[in-house]
Amino acid sequence: MIIFKSIVFIFYIIFTFFTLQSTSLDCSKAPTQALKIVCAQIQKWDEGSRKSPQLTPSIALPPAIPGQPAPMIAAEIAPIARTAAQCMDIGCLCSFIGGNGSPGNNNCVLSNGQKLNKALRKELRMLTTEERQRYHTAVQRLKANGDFTNFAQIHAQFSSSGGAHSGPAFLPWHREFLKRYEIALRQIDPSVALPYWDSTLESELPTPADSILFSDLFAGTTDAQGNVVTGPFKGFSTTSGAPNIKRRVGAQGSVFKESEVNYILQQTKVDQVLSFTAPQQGCPAQIQWNALEYTHGNVHIFVGGDMYETSTAGNDPIFWNHHSFVDYIWEMWRQNKQNRFDREQSYPQDMQQCSSANHFASGLMRPFEPWRNIDGLNNKYTDNMYEYAPRPTCSPSKPSCNSEFLFCKITGNIGKCTAKVKPTGNCRGLEGSNGACYESQCINGKCVSSVPNPITTPKPAVLPTRPPPFVRVTNCFNENECCSTWARNGECQRNAPYMNAWCAASCNKCKFNYDINAECSDRHMNCGLWSRSGECQKNLLWMTENCRKSCNKCDITRAAKCSGGGRTFVTTPRPPVPSVNGNPQDRSTCKSVGCFNENVCCPIWGIMGECARNPFWMSCNCRVSCGFCVPNDYYYGSCNDYHRQCQEWANRGECQKNPWMTENCRSSCQSCYSQYELRSMCRSGTKPIGGFVSWGRDMNWELGLRFR
Repeated sequence: MIIFKSIVFIFYIIFTFFTLQSTSLDCSKAPTQALKIVCAQIQKWDEGSRKSPQLTPSIALPPAIPGQPAPMIAAEIAPIARTAAQCMDIGCLCSFIGGNGSPGNNNCVLSNGQKLNKALRKELRMLTTEERQRYHTAVQRLKANGDFTNFAQIHAQFSSSGGAHSGPAFLPWHREFLKRYEIALRQIDPSVALPYWDSTLESELPTPADSILFSDLFAGTTDAQGNVVTGPFKGFSTTSGAPNIKRRVGAQGSVFKESEVNYILQQTKVDQVLSFTAPQQGCPAQIQWNALEYTHGNVHIFVGGDMYETSTAGNDPIFWNHHSFVDYIWEMWRQNKQNRFDREQSYPQDMQQCSSANHFASGLMRPFEPWRNIDGLNNKYTDNMYEYAPRPTCSPSKPSCNSEFLFCKITGNIGKCTAKVKPTGNCRGLEGSNGACYESQCINGKCVSSVPNPITTPKPAVLPTRPPPFVRVTNCFNENECCSTWARNGECQRNAPYMNAWCAASCNKCKFNYDINAECSDRHMNCGLWSRSGECQKNLLWMTENCRKSCNKCDITRAAKCSGGGRTFVTTPRPPVPSVNGNPQDRSTCKSVGCFNENVCCPIWGIMGECARNPFWMSCNCRVSCGFCVPNDYYYGSCNDYHRQCQEWANRGECQKNPWMTENCRSSCQSCYSQYELRSMCRSGTKPIGGFVSWGRDMNWELGLRFR
């Protein structure tokens, strides 16, 4: 029976091999010209992100402190929101805009007496006149202070934002991106939320480009060269230095169709929504031309100009409204098809032939570190930070869409809210529809107004005379009070992997706005608040370095604490080996060789948050899943052997003895498990893979392993 199973498995591997070899991304097979363009863009981004600088396979460890135990390693950073952009609840955001809230709750009253609530994202045409004007004014001010351009530049860089496109991280990455943009707007005007553009409202028009959206009231109009020269965003320069945004609305592509939205909402598996959109040869996933990353690309092509290219799309403010709707589609699917647990824990399997390692579940969400891709699934986004107002609807019995910019287009017994056509626009076929033209009449297929210029650009909104104080907060800090001492001793050059990331201020890797030489000061505006909430004890290292005054750490200088009174000597050698119950436990030693996971459960443990909770053990034993290295001599996630000696070791019985084999010799050990099998095996709490319980006992000094 065993021989028969082995023969069957061999045939399965051979069949799978030849099947996978025939699977590759061929953009010429895309069903439309626009999707061929989107496909080529997605493929280009994937190629660029795969070629971007790879992570070092070595584990960055901090220098030693003479006479003291090893300090915490890099990944164990303090979970404090140092800037408003990192907030995940209203109380946290409140503390950055002059309110009385505190992290961990959603209660906030601002200094002007206004209550700060969760943002309510409405469809653009459903905004009141005041809401629309305030939103436009906030975007204009964001452009004026430089932050709008900074956001556009983040979206342009595949080398630093690899997970933004071409794979499963597309949606969670953009969710965090949108949250940070919305927070930036709310720091200017706390009443503002990021509206969504439901472009299906344009899909029933004979010429979607003639929608009221592309008028001075909303997105503005263009000249003959495509420059946006009217409306609230005229004169917005681009990241390339052009004086205006460019558009070619309707020249190619299409707006969202209701059928495309419904396709996503009907899916039942997470990898059909968080899709593999740039599979390489050997990936078992089939390309889905209806995947949300593809259909969203149609709209980019439809708007054209800056929106056409991924690298320039962030120049156009309509980018943010479009992606807000994309996020809403995803949230509707989450609410309808997943329970609370699965919303945070279900993610496609890590497969290097299907996406770059930038899209692995526990990979860092660059440039939003320490966020990981899986963090973009957190329920806190819509629990605390924002929610969506329902899409506008109508019916033959209730033909109102409750907006002066929409009309109810009735076909048979079905009503659909549709964007009104702007004056002079094409209304052919809509002559019988009530109110299809905005402030004009549909005559002979054209919207004709009785006045020459029925639409004028509204005046900017008048914001409150006493707005909440907005203080620009730096995000340039050291993680350890010994950073300045280490830097003086040459560690920025000698131990660059650790120092550049976790002593960024002392190594001059970022710009700070405080006196870095002051021994007794608070470097962050919220130090006092954090001290009162117990962070001096909870996050000892970061607070001791950056909130010394509030934490009463001024009695001993950094030099005295870190270098024996300021003596200069090389600190890189590791400290004495600590012991537990009399047994040596060298936490500085990692015996894992090469770029491999040590256990088949690593990707599941990463999804469960262990890369952050138990960083030392995971950085050694699950280095691929946690993003500490990227394999370059095998494809992680495939059912092949990852080492040339796997078959030899399997013949010696190592598959049963060594948990490394189950993960890295999948063909020889017949251990290629699906994501669903791994979830059951690694979360069940019964017999762990590879004797993980005994490892946990042996490493109880590593904060305790808390796998459920």
